[in-house]
Amino acid sequence: MLKNLGTARSIFLVAGFALVMGLLGPMPAGADENCREVSLPDGSVKIICQDDGGDEGSGGPGGGGSGGGERTCEFNESEIACSSEFGVWDGRCYARVASPQPPKSTPVWEGNDDGVILECNPPGCVGGPAPCPDRSFYWSPTAPAAPGPSAEELAQRAVAAMNLTMGEIGSTPPASTSDPNAVGTIGLPIWLWIADRAENTVGPITREESDGGLTVAATGTLERTEWTLTSASGATVGAITCDGPNAAGTPYDGRNSAEPSPTCGFGADLNSSPGSLTLTGTAHWVVEWQGGGQSGQITVPPQSNSTQVRIGELQALLRN
Repeated sequence: MLKNLGTARSIFLVAGFALVMGLLGPMPAGADENCREVSLPDGSVKIICQDDGGDEGSGGPGGGGSGGGERTCEFNESEIACSSEFGVWDGRCYARVASPQPPKSTPVWEGNDDGVILECNPPGCVGGPAPCPDRSFYWSPTAPAAPGPSAEELAQRAVAAMNLTMGEIGSTPPASTSDPNAVGTIGLPIWLWIADRAENTVGPITREESDGGLTVAATGTLERTEWTLTSASGATVGAITCDGPNAAGTPYDGRNSAEPSPTCGFGADLNSSPGSLTLTGTAHWVVEWQGGGQSGQITVPPQSNSTQVRIGELQALLRN
C-alpha cells in the first residue's frame, strides 16, 4: 500500500510541474539547445522549439545542396520542397521579404539600418491559410535568393528543346505533291512510314536541363503513330495505329507491291476508295524524366502532318 501511495504522489508531482510550466509559457531559448527566440515586429518574442531534437533543416536560401548536381532540402530528416508559396527554404523555414516592412524603430531590426526583415513560415504553413498563423520575423542582411525552377519545370524545358514532331509522311503511293504522276492501285496494301528519320521524328531523344544546381535528364519516345485516310467528302475510309517499335514504320523497299508492310500500313481491305485521298499521320510522344531525386512522365500534345495521295482502279480492256 505504501509503495502505491508513493507512486501516486510521484505522478501528482510530475503532473503539477507540467501544469505550472504550461501556465508559465515556453522555456527561454537558452534552456534548450533545440529552441530559438524569434523577435516579432511588435517587439514581442516567440520561442520556437524543435519537435524531435534533430536539426531543423538543411539548405541555405534558394535551396541547399547535397552535391552531385541535385538540390534537396530537409526538415526533421525528411525531404521537403525547396520553395513554396510562402517563400524559399532557408534551413529553418520558408523565408520571404515581409510586406510591409516594419518601422526601423521596432526591436525586430536589432538596431540595424540596412538589410531587410524576412517573414519566416514553418513547413506546416504550406497548404494552409495565408498569412500563416505560425509565422515569425527576423532581420537579414540580404533578401532570400529567388527560388530556382522545380525538377518538373526543368523537364518541361527539356521537352521544349526536343522539338518533337510528326515527321514527313512516306507512303505507297507517294504523296501527289511530291510526284504528280503517282497513282496507287485500289486493292493493294499501302505502306506507311516516317520518311525524315531523326531524333525528334522517330526517337528516342534525350535532353538535359540544369539550373540552380539541379539537373534533369529527359528521354522522349515515339509511343505510337495514328494514321487516317479520308475521302474528299471528309469520310474516314481507313484508320490504323502503329505503336511501339512499329510506330515509325518501314520504308518501302521496292518488293512485290502486293506484300503488306512488315510493320505499319493499310491492308488491301482498307484500300477500297479510289480518288484523291488525304493521308494524315499523328505522332504521340511520351517523355520520361528524372533528376533531383524525382522522376515523372510528360505526355506531349499530339503532332500531326497530312498529305494527298491518289488511288486509281485498274481497267481491263478487251479487244476483239
